[in-house]
Amino acid sequence: MGDIGLWVAGLTGATAVLASWVTSRGHTRAAQLQAEISAAAQDEARRRELRRASYLAFLEQAHLMGVEYRHTPSILSTEDPGQRRARLEEHRARLREVFGPFRHTCQVATVHARSGQVIEACDGVFAASRTVYIALGDIADGVTEPAVFYTAIDHYWAAVGDLGKAVRLEES
Repeated sequence: MGDIGLWVAGLTGATAVLASWVTSRGHTRAAQLQAEISAAAQDEARRRELRRASYLAFLEQAHLMGVEYRHTPSILSTEDPGQRRARLEEHRARLREVFGPFRHTCQVATVHARSGQVIEACDGVFAASRTVYIALGDIADGVTEPAVFYTAIDHYWAAVGDLGKAVRLEES
């Protein structure tokens, strides 16, 4: 009976060691899974913040372009065509300066966009801005009437509004 007791004690000890090893492996795997899930959640939160920041930066630049566009009506009301042309050319030069950050933030927002609607809305704001700029050049050259600017600026602000809606829909 002593041999059987020793054999049972050895088997019990081996079972305990095996159970301990299996439990340790389970805890290790659970800890790894928990760490992976936590890292994935942090990564998603970081991407969401980057996306929001890129949208906000682009919307801010769109509004800064709008601030520049608000100077246009006083320029267009200049009676002397030569003076109006010179002022429009100066104004267009200022718009080109503001356009660099505007274009950059548009590209960043497009890269971070999750939905096609936001990409289309970013592209819409960009295209509307280009239309306003071309309209100002045509007005300066005497090709079109100043009323074209007002139509173009209405489309620009509508495009900015569409971008805001697309971003809100993407975030919900």
